[in-house]
Amino acid sequence: MTQVIDEVKTFLASSQETLTLPPMDPHTRKGVHELAHKLNVKSKSIGGGDQRRPVLYRTKKTSYNEQEFEQIIVRIRRIFGRQPPSKADSRKNRQNQKGPKGGKGSRPVARAGGAFDYHEGEVIGAAAPELGTENRGRAMMEKMGWSTGTPLGASDNQGILHPVSQTMKKSRAGLGQE
Repeated sequence: MTQVIDEVKTFLASSQETLTLPPMDPHTRKGVHELAHKLNVKSKSIGGGDQRRPVLYRTKKTSYNEQEFEQIIVRIRRIFGRQPPSKADSRKNRQNQKGPKGGKGSRPVARAGGAFDYHEGEVIGAAAPELGTENRGRAMMEKMGWSTGTPLGASDNQGILHPVSQTMKKSRAGLGQE
């Protein structure tokens, strides 16, 4: 997906009218179509089977803003950055959503691995952008005297400078064990 994002970025910065991307799996192709939609770029898939590929077309509304582009990419990576569920997982989820004894009611089923696919020891949210000034929590903190680059906490400003980081733990070993 990273190579595709780079190609789309180059396409938006240039004056090209169309961009034909290489063949890709349905999950990645769906991510490209969603990215195109967010960027006001028309997209469609051409070809068949394992040669199916997305084609992007510039429209009158298509524009390129570096900061906006990066924010859109962060959102798209959250959704499409993980691996697609296998056919067996999809079948299992459909069966579980039917409810008890195949009834009409459905209940939510958590996907294996969650919405994101983090690796052992990886810092969660490390690539998240800083909150903007329109964020209510940030606005409240600024009204109370906080500013960017100053620590939180005690009145003599000796609190923490960076938020407590969360690291991914997938192993079944207890805390403190390797």
